Amino acid sequence: MIYSASRRTDMTAFFPDAVAERVTRSKRVEAITLWTKDIRNLVRHPGLAGVMTKIPAVGQFSVTGLAGTAWEPGTPTLAEQAVELAELTGRLPRGAIRWRFDPILPAPGDSVYKVIARFNRVKEELEAIAGRLDEVAVSFPDPYPRAVVRVDRAGLVWPVFSPAVKRRIVEAVAAAFIPGKSGGEFRPVKLCCEPKLLELPSTEQARCIDGGLFERLYGLPLSGLGKDAGQRRDCGCVKSTDIGTYDMLCGHGCLYCYANPGKPGDSGLS
Repeated sequence: MIYSASRRTDMTAFFPDAVAERVTRSKRVEAITLWTKDIRNLVRHPGLAGVMTKIPAVGQFSVTGLAGTAWEPGTPTLAEQAVELAELTGRLPRGAIRWRFDPILPAPGDSVYKVIARFNRVKEELEAIAGRLDEVAVSFPDPYPRAVVRVDRAGLVWPVFSPAVKRRIVEAVAAAFIPGKSGGEFRPVKLCCEPKLLELPSTEQARCIDGGLFERLYGLPLSGLGKDAGQRRDCGCVKSTDIGTYDMLCGHGCLYCYANPGKPGDSGLS
């Protein structure tokens, strides 16, 4: 069994005790995927740091370059997490911390070129801290009704990308990666629920909960897990058990969130 912590809230940042307690008392969990915009507790928090040594772990680390803006008012910057990120990548197998530039969003007034420039800047900053990156997961925002209302109330406009603009951005993202010397087909751009873009070179279906990755990194026989039927039709994730709940308020306060974001700094049950 793979635990997912969590698509529903940032448990790493705001509910680390709950993650540590759940893993400690479970007799069935074999691995865990942690989704977060704030990686610091994976090093700082004794319980979470213990989880990272107790069972095989993969981190889905979302960095969009929009921390502190109206889109992500409560998210820490990458610079604020640099020490912990460097330490964590030194502890875990290469590839266990996976970067998500997700969702792709323009800051107010941004052109497509500025979005691409921001991607390149974030990639350079990450590589300066954690070493060479071989891939990135990307997606474009889905207009969930509650998120659209939230964005409108903030005085912003929900971004709409034409197919041509989506292609241009994905092609630019792919161009930022240099093919490895090992040869073979190089597909650094992992697309999350973007099936119409999978025809582009250098792309493939994202698997954020990835049994094959746990097998490659840790030798766990999880590559045969079936698709998670509880996710969207185009999701590539394998079966997992999400240990978060939607009443766990996330203090990042991201306007585009499909879940239940609180105000910046919130941490508790709604």
